[in-house]
Amino acid sequence: MSRSLSIQQAVRIIIEENPLYVTLLSSGLVNLSALARSIKPLVDSMVGKDTKVFTIVKALERMSMNYKLVNEYPDIVKALSMAEIITYSGMGEVEILLTEENMDKVAKLRDLLAAAKVQFIILNDGNKMHVIAPLMYLANVCTQTKIEEYGMVRIMFAEKAPVGIVTFLVQVMKSNQITAKHVLRYDNDIYIVVEREKTPLLLNIIERLRTMAALQSTQQGR
Repeated sequence: MSRSLSIQQAVRIIIEENPLYVTLLSSGLVNLSALARSIKPLVDSMVGKDTKVFTIVKALERMSMNYKLVNEYPDIVKALSMAEIITYSGMGEVEILLTEENMDKVAKLRDLLAAAKVQFIILNDGNKMHVIAPLMYLANVCTQTKIEEYGMVRIMFAEKAPVGIVTFLVQVMKSNQITAKHVLRYDNDIYIVVEREKTPLLLNIIERLRTMAALQSTQQGR
């Protein structure tokens, strides 16, 4: 590519070649500083010099003011607008090796969670088991293990979860400086496990995505 491009031109090319970036930027669903840092290597390469994140942020700001609401993911946004959202706080995760000496612990924990009728997830790769469940129940069985606290968001779709929803959500979170511990799809539900302090931000992003469907309907009706 030409090295005579300006920073503004380079940023525009990068953004407009990525439908997700266009959607996020046009709807305000992005942390501009995080996005600027993410695309900085490409910008540097295209303009042929080391650029400043602040300058890229300003270029993004100018672009966002010129965009109308654009959505390249109508199926995902529509599905999210009709989904039910449930939040679970005080969640933890433990990893248990599936050795013979741990089988009693595994059975006890599974029975305890089932009897309590709480939300939990068990991931088994054949060598170890990851259990995501309320902290108090994990601590009751795994007494010698330090357990980190997480928040979990469950997105329940009335019908089949839309194609590409997991990749879409991961990229939206990444653009807002949220690194998910897990993003899991099971039947018609999506489970997102994040650091406890990131849960409110994640919920805010999901709610803004959900309102995009209403905004689109309003615009199309004009």
